[in-house]
Amino acid sequence: MSNRDFTFRYLLWEGAVVRVHVIDGANGFVASHLIGTLLARGEEVIALARASAEVVRRRVEDALRCLGFDEAPAGRLRVRGLALDEPDLGLPVAEVFAEPCVYWHVAALVTFFPRREEELLNVNVAGSANALSTYERHARPGSRYVHVGTAYQCGLDTEGPVPEDWPSQAPPDRFRNFYEYSKRQAEIALARSRSVREGTALVARLGVMVGHSGTGRALTDYGLYDFLRVIAFFARRTPGERVRLPCHPEANLHLTPVDTTVSRLLALAAADQPRPVSHVVNGVTVPVRDLFGVINARLPIELVPATPEEIRDRPFGRFEALVNMRAKYTATYFRHRYDFAWRNAVAPPAVTPAVLDRLVSWYVREGLPE
Repeated sequence: MSNRDFTFRYLLWEGAVVRVHVIDGANGFVASHLIGTLLARGEEVIALARASAEVVRRRVEDALRCLGFDEAPAGRLRVRGLALDEPDLGLPVAEVFAEPCVYWHVAALVTFFPRREEELLNVNVAGSANALSTYERHARPGSRYVHVGTAYQCGLDTEGPVPEDWPSQAPPDRFRNFYEYSKRQAEIALARSRSVREGTALVARLGVMVGHSGTGRALTDYGLYDFLRVIAFFARRTPGERVRLPCHPEANLHLTPVDTTVSRLLALAAADQPRPVSHVVNGVTVPVRDLFGVINARLPIELVPATPEEIRDRPFGRFEALVNMRAKYTATYFRHRYDFAWRNAVAPPAVTPAVLDRLVSWYVREGLPE
């Protein structure tokens, strides 16, 4: 069976037949689109979430519409409550693990704000360890565990392409935020697991998640969209201002549309991987200068990339300082150039200028809060 054929009914490897996908964090952006794609293809999915079944199904219906599918398959979705801090995740394990499965660990707390360190450790480290141990205790032979992480667990160690390899320990001050540190710690714990030793665990490190490549639609406010929301707030209240933001001269973004990301995740899970860690990123990145150009064309503001030396020679004015303060948690990613090693298993299309404009214009037009 070709890895490029995503119409399969079952996943097969090493003679096992896997009929069920178990996906935690089911009401999140990536997980809801993954669930929607699987349901649309006739797969059986058990969705795990803290949110109610009604909320999860509504999110999956939205994802199905975003992906261009009929929303009816959401009606056959099985939803079960998830508690990352309880034994066996609070699950009816006899039901959830009744058959060989692909267990997708997608649940995570994503925040760049300070004073959330304890929460991040509880969810992203302890919660991930609990998900893995529950899977290892109860999953049937032939199952596979997929940990969805972030390529930015590399932190500030960005000399040369970040390898597709297990990370080493590093102190929290080697990361832009505690979220990155928590995701690195989760991978380090996974690397020591029985599932990795047996070759049944994978890590899929995502880039900067954005909306649908064809429509621009995005059902999230994280990452790029958090930055857009801040910029739109100031642009609409004080139009026509010029704002410099500190940037690396070659700053780039690994934007990964949700539709192509889901396709690559399914290809990775179905294939017999020679190495367990994969970067789900595009080979062609988006220069931050290009992003600013598209934002400037869509909002009444002029964003200008500036070097630290330029800002030192001409310090921020009051308005510039205010915008930079509000955007600082996401704009920190503009201050570096990132390169990630990746394998061309299923080459995703690059985010072209047309796609970038589609992503920004959809959010400015329809995604921003009133």
